[in-house]
Amino acid sequence: MGDLQLKVESGIVIAFMICVFLSFYFVYLSFQTVEDALKKQLVALAVYSLVAGVAMLACVTLYFGMKRIFRFEQLRKSKIQQD
Repeated sequence: MGDLQLKVESGIVIAFMICVFLSFYFVYLSFQTVEDALKKQLVALAVYSLVAGVAMLACVTLYFGMKRIFRFEQLRKSKIQQD
């Protein structure tokens, strides 16, 4: 179970990094193009990609926070039962 969890966490971090990279790449492409309509579309894609990456990072942060809280509660309950 721990190995699968590590793979999932690594996959989420990799997806976040890809979203951030795509965001910078779309911004770079928007500076290279001359057409205004294409520039706007590329900037919109960059924003959507960045927002998706930040949302994934927020979800992972919440997941780790909740995991830590549940682990702390389990340790607290087991200590109470031992006493």
